[in-house]
Amino acid sequence: MMVELKSINAGYGQIQIVRDVSMSIDKDEIVALVGANGAGKSTIIKTISGLLPVSSGSIIFEGKRIENMPAHKIITTGISLVPEGRRLFSYMTVQENLELGAYVETNQKRVQENMEWVFGLFPILDERRAQLAGTFSGGEQQMLTIGRALMSKPKFLMMDEPSLGLSPVIVDEVFKIVKVLQNEGVTILLVEQNVRKSLEIANRGYVLEHGGIVLSGEATELLEDENVKKAYLGM
Repeated sequence: MMVELKSINAGYGQIQIVRDVSMSIDKDEIVALVGANGAGKSTIIKTISGLLPVSSGSIIFEGKRIENMPAHKIITTGISLVPEGRRLFSYMTVQENLELGAYVETNQKRVQENMEWVFGLFPILDERRAQLAGTFSGGEQQMLTIGRALMSKPKFLMMDEPSLGLSPVIVDEVFKIVKVLQNEGVTILLVEQNVRKSLEIANRGYVLEHGGIVLSGEATELLEDENVKKAYLGM
């Protein structure tokens, strides 16, 4: 097991969002965390990445507890985040944005190797490495955001609503990239409102409602679950 959450409680100040959440992610898996907007999905990944404190419970990564570890230290363990809303530096070039993703890596040879790996995954970024990020389309910006998160060569990648605001064609491209990353040995937690798409490519899934896990299982089983069909698939 690569990642394990045990009875996590977390929120913002006095407002509790996540309630007694327990979940696990095995090496090389894609695990989908799905649910309605406001269910607490983003809160969970912010606690894993160290952006939000955990009020109780534990987060274990590769056998070590990391809850409440500073975010910059968590990145060095092999965890990275593709944030919702992209959050690129629009006035900086593609290459400069990617270099920022490697700020924890001091070995310049390794930085260059990681950048070539990213360019191999996203040839368009290689072609436009001197172009300002702010001139990119939404889909191209999402590719750059994923590329930036990969510059630390993570073992475990969390993706927060990667298909949000993208056209259907680009959404398909993003989900293809997720599968490619899995084949490259990256373990992925996919946080998505696009329930059908995420469960179609995931190995397993968790359904979150009102801050708690209400359902979990193999992704294929969840796609056939009557409650999931009614609540999220419009069936």
